[in-house]
Amino acid sequence: MATYNGEKYIREQVLSILNQLGQDDELIVSDDGSKDKTLQVLEEFNDPRIKIINGPRRGLTYNFENAIKNAVGDYIFLTDQDDVWEPKKVERMVAALQTVDLVVCDAWICDENAASTGKSLYDICKPHKGFWLTLYHTTYIGCCTAFSRKILKKLLPFPPHIVMHDYWIGQIADLYYKTTFIPDKLLRYRRHGDNTSALTTGKSPLSLFQKLAYRYWIVRYALTRW
Repeated sequence: MATYNGEKYIREQVLSILNQLGQDDELIVSDDGSKDKTLQVLEEFNDPRIKIINGPRRGLTYNFENAIKNAVGDYIFLTDQDDVWEPKKVERMVAALQTVDLVVCDAWICDENAASTGKSLYDICKPHKGFWLTLYHTTYIGCCTAFSRKILKKLLPFPPHIVMHDYWIGQIADLYYKTTFIPDKLLRYRRHGDNTSALTTGKSPLSLFQKLAYRYWIVRYALTRW
């Protein structure tokens, strides 16, 4: 989990995660310098499975990289600070990971109170695989993703110039590993005024030049990881 000023929703999210973890599991939280009560809320859980580390202060993408680098488990789940995991999310995704290296689930699109709008991510972003197709339009959504530790060999370190962690993870997984999309709606994808995802507005904040440059760097760095 990558956090930054997430006190408003993080308690509900952490509860939904801890309820699905075993005693030997961990919740790695990389905090990028929160100025609100995010850390206080986390500390109030007083749960040894929550491990808080200092973020790199380089934005969301590299904050996630920092969390991934510090994870020690066989399976790594990415999670935002403001969503809610559905029961059995871990169970179902780990089951899928027995035959693939990375799995993406569907999610209910919800309002700020985590109430479903009746639509899911797959309704507005039909899943697909393939390195070049994903380069044109990615459907790898970070908060819906879990993967085997084995992909870290190609995934890390994150290169410079990448804009979003899930874009990079999807490209590496498509190119070198086996992936799958499952239809299960396993989390509540909360939409509110402070989301960083382009799905909030439906429009990318990048200019055409930035989009082209971004794809250039993705290809350049991904293909050199042979």
